[in-house]
This record gives sequence, C-alpha cells and structure tokens, in this order.
Amino acid sequence: MTSRMHIPSTDVGTLLDNLDVDLLAAIQAHMEERGSSSSAYVVPMTSIFIVRERTEERCAFIAVPQTSRNDVDIGFKRIFSEVRVTPDRKQRACLMLADGAVALAEAAVVGVDPLQYKRLAIIWMFADEIAISEYSYSNATSEALLRASRVADAHARSEQRGTGLRSTGKQTIVEVFDIFDVDGRIPS
Repeated sequence: MTSRMHIPSTDVGTLLDNLDVDLLAAIQAHMEERGSSSSAYVVPMTSIFIVRERTEERCAFIAVPQTSRNDVDIGFKRIFSEVRVTPDRKQRACLMLADGAVALAEAAVVGVDPLQYKRLAIIWMFADEIAISEYSYSNATSEALLRASRVADAHARSEQRGTGLRSTGKQTIVEVFDIFDVDGRIPS
C-alpha cells in the first residue's frame, strides 16, 4: 500500500516549523543564480518537511518570488489541462492551477506522480508568504493532461512541416516552465 503523508497546517508559523529551511535557501539561491521569475522543484515530501514519517510521495515546490500571494487564488481547487506556448515558442502541456492563474508544465506533474496518491500537493513560495495547497488528482485529470501532451506534440510536428497552429491560451499570472528535480526523477 502507498503511504501518504499528512500535510501540516497551512498556518505560516506551523509551516516554517516543519519546512527544511536549508532546502528553501538552496532553492532561493538557485532561482537567483538563474534569474528566473518562476520555477518548480519536484521534491520528496520527506526532503522538504522535517518529519519522522516515511513515504515516497513527492510534491511540487513552486517558487514565484515576484508574485504576491494575494494575486493567486490557490484555494480554487478545480484544475484542468491546457497547451501553452513557452517563451521560446514551443507548445507544452500544462496543468492549470489556481483558477487558471498558474500554468505548471507537465514535466513537474509527471515527476510528482500524483495519480499514485490521488492528490497533487503544492508548496508555494510567494514574495510575501509560503503556503500549501492540495488538489484532487484522478484518472480523468491524468488522461486530460495526456491529451494536452499529445496536442502539444502534434503541434510540434506540424511546425516542423511549416504548418503551425495559433495559440489561443488564456492569460495567466504565472507560467512555470523551468522544472528541476531534487533527486533526478523528472524525465527529459
């Protein structure tokens, strides 16, 4: 049976008591070094939280240090899939979070493997707050992301033939295409 970790309270004081401050500092330094405005880190729960529990569960740590917590409704629990255009004009399948305000690249979702635990746990590092949210993740959600991935792949092949499609994706506040895995489990 898969062991699922209990996520601590979303109270900032409690979070800071349970989060590995050294890992947070390393993530912040990595982002500053890269000059990135948004990145996601796929992290084992037992690495980001200082806990006695043992689990293989992973979470996405989304760092958006130039975005205020008030700008993103992480409490909005509906998630959906969409194909987005990256700054280098490539099509990428994304999971849309926070009422569509955040596009999280498929690679991060695959690295977390939320279907195994039926949830996607996200730790957010905003400019002014650290928070946690949890989203239900079902077979239907996984299949929708797979369909978006196939659309993005098909678009990439059509662009190679010179018949690109136009993107009509909705405006978001944060697009997270830079994905890093703390222990190397994200596929390339």
